[in-house]
Amino acid sequence: MRIASIRPVRINPGRVLAVVAALVTITVWAPTADARVDKRCFTNAAGTRCYHLYLPPGDTAGKPLMVYLHGCDDPLSAPEPSGFSLTRVADEMGFVLAYPLQDNAVAENGCWGWDKPENTRRDQGEPAIIAGITTALADELRLDRTRIYLGGYSAGGAMTTNMGALYPDLYAAIAPMAGAPFLKQGGGQVVVDAMGERARPVPAYFLQTLFDEMSNYVIGRVNIEQWLAADNLADPGSAPTQPTGTETRPLAPGSPQPLQIEHYDSRKGCAIAEFTTPILAEHVYGARLVQDEIGIEIQRDLMRFLLAHRMTEPHRAC
Repeated sequence: MRIASIRPVRINPGRVLAVVAALVTITVWAPTADARVDKRCFTNAAGTRCYHLYLPPGDTAGKPLMVYLHGCDDPLSAPEPSGFSLTRVADEMGFVLAYPLQDNAVAENGCWGWDKPENTRRDQGEPAIIAGITTALADELRLDRTRIYLGGYSAGGAMTTNMGALYPDLYAAIAPMAGAPFLKQGGGQVVVDAMGERARPVPAYFLQTLFDEMSNYVIGRVNIEQWLAADNLADPGSAPTQPTGTETRPLAPGSPQPLQIEHYDSRKGCAIAEFTTPILAEHVYGARLVQDEIGIEIQRDLMRFLLAHRMTEPHRAC
């Protein structure tokens, strides 16, 4: 199935979202005094991209790395707590955070070019630049190479899927949120073909709002189904095709925003995938949940899932 045939769901939950937003209490957080924010640029044969780097307190040696890819029209001026609360989680959990920025000269709307042919091949285009930033930071900061992660939302989520297929040997786990399946297709074979001899099950955290009018909910379901199928092609029997557990809870204590969370655990107890659905949310509100303080509990869930995984023996998930 090609995703181009899927049409957005035309649901306008604006009034509901306004009520939800009004009822959510936002806690103001002060950054740790000795944390550091840098802005840098990286260049390799594929091109140049700048990125923000957030360094939590202490020595970086042995710390994990999280690389986050923004969506269209929302690159932050700096990954500060007021604009990007994943920095708070970085302080709490002790990981380095990199935030690559799309070049507006390349894409006026700031979108990562996940659907361009050159960005669906290893060591070409934007994937080569993102991977280059990742490996350069791992080397310079002496990070834990077994605990490198990548996630993103919207166009950044779709590019995350590309990166998981193209660099399964670099990222221990990924988080494609409100994105798209690899090559805009269903089925896992295209993913495993792209992985080649590096093929392995790559644990993945998915988030898809129920009322998303841009990357609609059906696309999110195709995304996780493709990924689980690829896991099973890379390592037969490694991933369940149905949830092994589900839970429903509020976004935060006292919040009117419900979350439905599906867990996909292997027979060996490995958390191979997680699929979170904010029920009363559309695309832009979903972006707030993964970037703003109102979604801090989702961001903690996201990073707990990712940080639980290490790059272990070849062809295995965990």
